[in-house]
Amino acid sequence: MNEVTIKGEVKFVDEVREYGANGFKKHQVVVETGDGRWDNPIPVEFIKDTIQKSKDLEVGNKVTIEARINGREWQGKDGVTKWFTSISGYKVDIEGAAANTPQPDSSSYDTFDEYDDGVEDDVF
Repeated sequence: MNEVTIKGEVKFVDEVREYGANGFKKHQVVVETGDGRWDNPIPVEFIKDTIQKSKDLEVGNKVTIEARINGREWQGKDGVTKWFTSISGYKVDIEGAAANTPQPDSSSYDTFDEYDDGVEDDVF
């Protein structure tokens, strides 16, 4: 698998789009990676469960995105073969953002019980 690191500033964040009858979802983000003299916008797509990692991105964020480069071949009805390349993000770090540490699930059974007197009852 070919992997790449993309660093730059988010220039565009699309809405999550759904395609086809099976509900395939894709979220596209464009990152400007140019040197200030020349533009170099890179479109990165997040699909399936990786959409969760891109949902908080905003225009202007400085980011580092870990991604995979994927290619595919397609042949049209005219018999002409074309090749396409896509960049699929799987990890996003936002510069200056607090580290994403997992928070405990508030719906767990380990929640605070205001009626707990601290005495455990043995049940047999």
